[in-house]
Amino acid sequence: MRVSIDFDVLVTFDCTYGQSSYENGILRVFVEKGLVIPYCKVKSGRDGVSLVKCGKGESHQIEDMFPVHYIYDAARQTEYVEWELVDGFLRARSVGGEWVEYKSKSESSYAMSEFVGGCWFVFEGVAFSYRMVGMYAPDRQSSSGKKEVQEFGSRSCIGPSSREYLLEGVLNIAPGPGWMSWEIYSENFYIDIPDCHA
Repeated sequence: MRVSIDFDVLVTFDCTYGQSSYENGILRVFVEKGLVIPYCKVKSGRDGVSLVKCGKGESHQIEDMFPVHYIYDAARQTEYVEWELVDGFLRARSVGGEWVEYKSKSESSYAMSEFVGGCWFVFEGVAFSYRMVGMYAPDRQSSSGKKEVQEFGSRSCIGPSSREYLLEGVLNIAPGPGWMSWEIYSENFYIDIPDCHA
């Protein structure tokens, strides 16, 4: 399913990225997880759906459109794949199957950061892209000091209809794993969600 959304409202800094492909000016980048989508309304159109940023009270449950949907407690460094709030207290199941019951409403609220993934970022009309990956050491906690750079297109091809997009996060496949920074200059952006999960 093609989903149009303003790239600038997405929080992509915590994303984990997988494979990518570039062909005929179209760059596809797989988002494994870590994408934050703001409160949005869904509007249907002939080219798919559009997500339009809105207030919390107007928002639809758009996270359910994605194949990967979870909450993350940064303090405990734990991902939860199933959860419920009961009188403001979180009860959640981790990826490993363990159920946890929070005893504090403030900790429960803090742990309710929702993330999605399992989708593709699609950039059409790519004039130029520059990807730099700083490879991790075997412990995946520190840098190995090695970097790899990959370019598509040419900076001289960036025209007035091109816009700059910046992706940062973990690249989970070769040449990684490592921290990735990717500048992309293209004419259009949308998210592609596999139809079997929409």
